Amino acid sequence: MSQQNVDLVRRAFAEFGSTPEGPEKAARSGLIAPDVEIDFSAMYPDGPIIRGLEASLAYVDSLPWGGSLKVETERIFDVDDERVVVFVRATATGAGSGVPVEMRDAHEFTIRDGVFVRWKLYADRAEALEAAGLSE
Repeated sequence: MSQQNVDLVRRAFAEFGSTPEGPEKAARSGLIAPDVEIDFSAMYPDGPIIRGLEASLAYVDSLPWGGSLKVETERIFDVDDERVVVFVRATATGAGSGVPVEMRDAHEFTIRDGVFVRWKLYADRAEALEAAGLSE
C-alpha cells in the first residue's frame, strides 16, 4: 500500500480537477507520463484506449462538454503499491445544448515513481472495485 500515491491523487484532483484547464495543466505538470495510457473501455460502449499524452489531450478536447468539466473525489481506495481507485463526481454542461450533466463513476490510477502511467475509467463503481480486488 502506498500513502504517497493516495496523497499524489488527492493533490492532482485538488490542483487540476476543478477547473476546465485541468487536463492541460496536469499534462504540463510532469505528473503524467508521456506514454500514459487512458482506458475508456469500461466507461463507454466501444470506449477507446488512448496511448500517449498528446493523444490523450486531443481526445479530452474533443469531448462535448466544451471545457466545462469539473471533477472531484468522493472516496479514495489505496489498492496496492501502484494502484489507487477513486470514486469521482463529475459535472459538466453540454457545449451545444447547455444541459447540465452529473456523473458518479470510478477511476483507477496506476502510478510508478510518482508519475501517472495508466488511468482506467469505469462507469460502474462496483466493477472498478471488483477489478481492483476490493469491495466496499
